[in-house]
Amino acid sequence: MYLIVLGFSLLCFLGVGAWFLRSPLFSLFHPFTTYLAFHGLVFVIRPIMVHFAGHDAISRVYQFTPSLSDKITVIAASNLGFLVFALCCLRVGNLPMRFTPTAAIAEERRRLARIFGWVVVLAGPPALYSLSRSFGADNIYTGLTLDRQTGVAINTINNGYVVDLQMMAVTLCALIAWLMRFRLYSLLPLAGFALTRAGTGGRGPFVTAIVATGLFYLYDRRQKVPRLGLLLAAVALLAAFNMVGADRGATIRQVTGLEQGARIEERPEEDQFFLYGMDFANMEFFEYLVYVVPQRSGTYDYFLDNLQVFTEPIPRIWWSEKPVGEPLRRIRLFDYGFPIGMTRSLPGEGWYALGWIGVVMWCALWGGLLGKAYRNFVSRPQTTWRVACYMILVSTLIVGFRDGSLLTMARTIGVYFTPIAVWFVIARLKGLPSAADIAGAARRAASAVRGVAAANASDVRDAAGAPGADTRPARRADLLAGLPPAVRRRRLALARAGAADSGG
Repeated sequence: MYLIVLGFSLLCFLGVGAWFLRSPLFSLFHPFTTYLAFHGLVFVIRPIMVHFAGHDAISRVYQFTPSLSDKITVIAASNLGFLVFALCCLRVGNLPMRFTPTAAIAEERRRLARIFGWVVVLAGPPALYSLSRSFGADNIYTGLTLDRQTGVAINTINNGYVVDLQMMAVTLCALIAWLMRFRLYSLLPLAGFALTRAGTGGRGPFVTAIVATGLFYLYDRRQKVPRLGLLLAAVALLAAFNMVGADRGATIRQVTGLEQGARIEERPEEDQFFLYGMDFANMEFFEYLVYVVPQRSGTYDYFLDNLQVFTEPIPRIWWSEKPVGEPLRRIRLFDYGFPIGMTRSLPGEGWYALGWIGVVMWCALWGGLLGKAYRNFVSRPQTTWRVACYMILVSTLIVGFRDGSLLTMARTIGVYFTPIAVWFVIARLKGLPSAADIAGAARRAASAVRGVAAANASDVRDAAGAPGADTRPARRADLLAGLPPAVRRRRLALARAGAADSGG
């Protein structure tokens, strides 16, 4: 029975994917492309591999055994969320990708590039400080303890904002490469960040930085999909992702001489095999949610976990009584197992909130909002600000789809968009005009030039004797002035007679 469900899931994915790839909507800039890749990897391909390999390491670590009904429910619910997301995202974002460069936007980008050095000066040092503090015995993870009841890591000594500051390097590296037109030396900051971040064992940020840079490159070259060279680079990136995950950056630390203090981490032995690790285990995470909610918990969360968006920004060192994790927790997942390091995914978050109805509501909301963001980007002037914000947003979507929570996207956007916000403030302080202002000034200048040219042309025509109501009597007097009086009187009489005939 389970194999039949997996087969239907594969056919659903291939059918929707084939239609989308053949449609004019397909491009790497469309949000549905990212969700298609995410769903296909974690809810279609990996379940088939796990089933035939008999891989159950994560279930053993989580101390639960999903029933056949639980496994079928997960595949069905994930496909329901996939179809709802596709319907809403493609219905709202039903425009093909268009590149709309203008001279005004190019001039805006040129002026903004001149002041970007100030952004690097202001945002670069905090990011480097946070990244450098990831190594050594007394690093930024010192004092990070795990709450055994909720599974939430708590900062008891350091500030969580200091930990996240290094993520600003993602945006800085991508924007430096874009503004400098991807010259080889402009990629050095990206290479340095990827190498250093990989040494910490964390793979998500440096992959996001590379993806963001790739999107900027495709946009700069007016390409909707990458060519063969970039595809090969993506394969190499995937291999590096797996290599770093196999030893959590130990090899890189040995080569570079960096040391890192101990961090809380529990991982299955089989995590060293590609696709079997916890980075791609949203299927097992979803199975645990179905195993608990509502079978054992007896209730749903009703989206109350999203209230953490309001409590999360307050550092614990300022609020000693700050709730651990969700401020209004209705379900304690650690009461039924040990789901360490679990992420809920988009459909999983919907199930946690309200079961089948929650899956439809949550995936529809995300699909509609992302489709709207894509539509606004394509249909409106693609200014420097819009391009910068949209490319960073798309590059972080895989994290949002994997975690599924509003808190994750709010935290990610807040950190990644900080350099762009600093850039915007500096531009306003310096009084740099927007692309609309530049285009308006150009139109006014062109209109003034056309007015002067028209006036000059009128003067030239009048001087050459072109007919005109206000110059006709003067020209007639000039023509009659040199004639004999008799001839002059005869010409005037003929002219009056002709005028009378035409008037009658």
